[in-house]
Amino acid sequence: MNVEGQSVLVTSLDTRMPVLMPAQTAAMRPARGWLRAVRTALGLSQAHVAKKVMVTKQSYGDLEHAEERGAITLNSLQRAADAMDCELVYFLVPRAKVARSFRDLAQRHDPKFKHLQASEHSMVLENQAVGDLPPRSAP
Repeated sequence: MNVEGQSVLVTSLDTRMPVLMPAQTAAMRPARGWLRAVRTALGLSQAHVAKKVMVTKQSYGDLEHAEERGAITLNSLQRAADAMDCELVYFLVPRAKVARSFRDLAQRHDPKFKHLQASEHSMVLENQAVGDLPPRSAP
């Protein structure tokens, strides 16, 4: 991807940050996993959910254990969520101690992106800006 396209994508991701960051804290995975927590909260047995997922009770139990270990696939998680009439919500956010935004993260990982932002900033100061790049974030 070219740097300009990368800049547009970074800006798009950063516009979602105000909603995602609070959700990150609220969405910490329960110790025994979301599948078990939701199934138990809904009063469903493993056998009931297994039937809706079209697997054996043992296989469904294996899914819950896989999630608990961090080894479940997104496809399996989606199928189990569907069986309990739930939506699977999936997102990534920058680690707070590393970066405050995707722009900060991009600058940290991609020297070309950082250089483009610095060039755009210089052009703004010289009143020669192209104007299609988002403003450079504070260091």
